[in-house]
This record gives sequence, C-alpha cells and structure tokens, in this order.
Amino acid sequence: MDIIALDKVDNLLWLGRYSERVYSTIKEFFIGYDKMIEQPDFYIKYCSDFKIPNIYCSTDDFVKRYLKDETDPDSIISNLYRAYDNCMILRNEIGTQTMSYLELAVNDLVSLKDFDSFIIDLQSILDHILAFWASLDDEIENYEVRSIVKLGRRLERLDIYLYLHKDRTKLVKAYDMLEHRLNNAHIPYNKEAFVELKNMLFSPSALDYDRAITLTESLI
Repeated sequence: MDIIALDKVDNLLWLGRYSERVYSTIKEFFIGYDKMIEQPDFYIKYCSDFKIPNIYCSTDDFVKRYLKDETDPDSIISNLYRAYDNCMILRNEIGTQTMSYLELAVNDLVSLKDFDSFIIDLQSILDHILAFWASLDDEIENYEVRSIVKLGRRLERLDIYLYLHKDRTKLVKAYDMLEHRLNNAHIPYNKEAFVELKNMLFSPSALDYDRAITLTESLI
C-alpha cells in the first residue's frame, strides 16, 4: 500500500464499517419498531438478534437509550460517533466537504428530543449518510481511499445480514458485493476463510450462521 499511509488503512476500513453499521441498523430499527408497537417486548428479540446485551427495562427505555445513550457502546449514536472520529482522523484524505455530511448526521441525532416524531429525524440521518457516500465518489480522486471505505461497508453489511439470519438471496448479494471490493481494494485478506465462506453460502445445505460470522470477521 504505497498510495495511502498504512496507519490510515485501518481508519478507512472502520469508517466504512461504522457508517454502514449506522445505516443498516437504523433501517433494521424501523422494521423492529413497527413490531414493538404491537409487541412491546419485541425489543428483547431485537437485542438477541444483534447479539447485544439487553440492558433495557422497557420498550420506551430501549428506544431512547438505543438511539441516544452515549454511554451505551451498542447505541446508534455511539457507532455514529465512531464513524465521525475516523472521519476526523482522515480529514486530509476525505476532505471537509465530504466529512460535513457525517457531521450533519451527528448533529441531527444529538439534537433529537421529540421521540414522538423520531422516525423523520432518523430518516434525515440516513439521507446524510447516503450523501456522505455519494460525496466520497464525487469528491475524492484517490481510488484506493474510496475502495477501502467501500470494502468496510460491504464487510459490515454481510456481517450484519449473517447476525440477522437474512435469507440466502440477500446473503449471496452481499457476498458478491464484498468479493468485488476485496478484488479492488488491494489489501491482504484471509483467502482461505473467504473460499470457505463462499462454499457455505452457495451450498444447498443449511447454513451455519455462527461459522459464517466467524469467517466473515476473520477476513481482514
């Protein structure tokens, strides 16, 4: 890696992972919240699916803390801060204009106070993240920078889909997008784990989700 300083590669990868984590988590939260309206205890299953500790005492407590509790390492705001922290470190590589979209996302979530209309506010955060990704493509000339961020995104999406036991069609699509990024990011990865993961996903037999997660998380 002679185009990007080696100490920045990890930041780029995690910038992609954390921005995708916030984006995918909010989308899954929308689905889960609809179910919580009819099944107040559904947040317990939601926590179990995401493999996060259920430290919440009610649906209302879950919604408020999962969205905005900065002391909860699994909250959406904590993951958004991690994405923004990596962006700050990469200011020279990313640029202030692209970075500003993540800053807008942080500001919107920090200022969220009306939990009766939070869906609209969360949608604006999704829009800011989409704008951030679009700005990466439009404003950043360094192909390696863009590729590593996208690799982080695709790795995180497959990981989340496996945790949530998504159907095989979505998993294969996520795998295909990850494979493309691995081939274009030019950084070392665990080829043996990737081959095993591919064989599992394309096999007609039942998928061992736990093993697939282990393989995905050992790729880089």
